[in-house]
Amino acid sequence: MTLLKSLATRLYTQRSHTPGSFSIYIHWPYCESKCTYCNFNKYVNPQHPPHDRLINAYKSELQYYFSNEAKYKLKKRKVHSVYFGGGTPSLMKPSGVRAILETIDQRLGLNNDMEVTLEANPTSIESFKLRDFKRAGINRVSLGIQSLITEDLRLLGRDHSGQESIKALLLAKEIFGEKRVTFDMIYGRPGQTAKGWVQELKQALELAGDHVSIYQLTVERSTPLHKQSLKKQLPHIPDVDTAADMYEKTVQIMKDYGYTQYEVSNYAKHQEAISRHNFSYWQGMDYLGIGPGAHGRLADFELKQKVRTFGEFHPNKYINLCEQEGEGLRKIEPVPLTILAEEMIMFGLRTRMGIPRTRFTDTTGMVLDNFLDRDALKMFIDLKLLVDEATIMDKKIHNYTPKELIQEWNTSGGIRPTDAGLEKIDYILPRILKTREG
Repeated sequence: MTLLKSLATRLYTQRSHTPGSFSIYIHWPYCESKCTYCNFNKYVNPQHPPHDRLINAYKSELQYYFSNEAKYKLKKRKVHSVYFGGGTPSLMKPSGVRAILETIDQRLGLNNDMEVTLEANPTSIESFKLRDFKRAGINRVSLGIQSLITEDLRLLGRDHSGQESIKALLLAKEIFGEKRVTFDMIYGRPGQTAKGWVQELKQALELAGDHVSIYQLTVERSTPLHKQSLKKQLPHIPDVDTAADMYEKTVQIMKDYGYTQYEVSNYAKHQEAISRHNFSYWQGMDYLGIGPGAHGRLADFELKQKVRTFGEFHPNKYINLCEQEGEGLRKIEPVPLTILAEEMIMFGLRTRMGIPRTRFTDTTGMVLDNFLDRDALKMFIDLKLLVDEATIMDKKIHNYTPKELIQEWNTSGGIRPTDAGLEKIDYILPRILKTREG
């Protein structure tokens, strides 16, 4: 038995009676139209979408995981969060959302204070439907606003206007409250200037709730936007220096408006507004991926290691599999401990919380410092880009760390970026990771 295999076996033997919490991701594959920059697994909404069959497929797949107790031990584990993403899950019937949440609650139990998020586009929500989603069990909504400028929205392939974005945001705040509403914005768009972005961002923040996600546009290969760019059919896309200027201005403006940058692209006004679900990805927690093309990461207690799950891509194939087999999986593959460890470092250091040594060891069975280049670590600490703490030292940790995760710093501390380090984290990460041998 190899050393890593031995570590994995010992780790899961120790945890066999007290496995950790996990999150659930539900993927709705349909959109009214496909955005020009998107390369996710999504399909244009058919005239008669197979809503009821798809909901039943989700329920079957959930039951498959819940019933496979020897393998996943989900009944003994607490549900950390539930997230309906896509696609455009607000195209679902609220009754479908309710049925999924009832399936989870009946088998595992859901807490009233647990985060249950639904992604929504401004064109796909109406007052009666959004209220019905809340009645169905949704307690947090994430709006795909992207821009307040209608012309730019058309360029991105969005099917709502700037005015609809504003109306949707005001409505969501009325129904869910300031603490439970977030929205996405994109900068670095074709033809955009730093001055124009500053004006637009400030306008959005005058209307915002307590959480905002802000991303730089990435032109992914094979997307319509990429093809238009190659054919010189787009206004000039901001260069690297302009995009960096936009990022710096964004960070400062968010701070001026009372937000804390707790991850490279995410900002919250206080601890309660921090996205719990996203932290399950960033901190290496398990998550159950349900739906066409959905990915998951789970502890397999029979194999005694983490595995990745991949759902069948096409909705019809996924539904047929669930109806025939009880699950819609395309494949399951083991996650080597070294890959898991490196992912925890890559994702963890993109958050201000960083990487607690306790969580790293509990998840991988290994020591964090063995994966880091010590000379590079010392250099970045001396440059005040990283901090290595033996225990909780920062009194502001509550501003950028969910309350349930703060305790993980008490035992052995960890490594986290400073504000300046977060800005340069893409430069830091490849240099701090120790080169893998072999």
